[in-house]
Amino acid sequence: MPAAETTQTNPENEEWASQLRVADVIYFSLTKSWAADEQPAWQIVEMMQRSGQRTALGWTEVPSRQQPLLDQWQRQEISASQLLDQLAAPERAEMLRHALRPDLAQVALGSSRELLAKIRAGEVLSEEERTSLPSGFRPRPEMFENFVDRAQTSSLLRRYNLRRLYRAHLVAEQTIAQNVVRFIRDNSNAKLLVFVPDDLMISPREIADFAAQKTPLRQLILDRQHSLPEARKRLLAHRRRGPFEIVNRAPGSGVHDRRFPPPRLGT
Repeated sequence: MPAAETTQTNPENEEWASQLRVADVIYFSLTKSWAADEQPAWQIVEMMQRSGQRTALGWTEVPSRQQPLLDQWQRQEISASQLLDQLAAPERAEMLRHALRPDLAQVALGSSRELLAKIRAGEVLSEEERTSLPSGFRPRPEMFENFVDRAQTSSLLRRYNLRRLYRAHLVAEQTIAQNVVRFIRDNSNAKLLVFVPDDLMISPREIADFAAQKTPLRQLILDRQHSLPEARKRLLAHRRRGPFEIVNRAPGSGVHDRRFPPPRLGT
């Protein structure tokens, strides 16, 4: 029996699909191999579209300043090849090519790579760059320590000044959250599937926390450490600590741990 029919008739799969139907935003972690992500990602898209709602794909590795290019493609003013030649996410070119379908809106959610590089290097930002920084977010008290713990597991990240690296980390996550909120506010009838790189710099849970600070959202997080069938089985029993989580409200406000004062983003 085709997978789509199995999803419709199997009670366990229907329970999984019901979680997709109630979510406004779904976060999906991408591995380094786009082929490994293809099948479960499109299963999610098909389930979302069967709900009868508009579906959009959000790309965290494409800077938001490149949204006009995606809009040009959507209006058929440029070809898919012309679009991909100009987008600043060559490592995702094949998956982007596969995802370019007229029934799917495409949304650029990421930060400028040049901006993040300047923050990591401790360079002075221009007035325009400072103005573009996300604002109004409150990092959780434990975020800096958690980030340091993650960064110290990577020989590459350990080479950077950790406070500057943390500034770039916050800008990257908060920019994604800001653009997620902006899209949902402007497209209340759409569901957004957000593709997040499976790396140490970006945490879907932290992005969801930041987005929830701006507006009430129903957000579903998919942990790619588990295959989709296994994750389906764990959905009900381990919703808070397992591979899926619905985030329904903004986290409580808090003050940073004084041992690790938060770096200022605008410097």
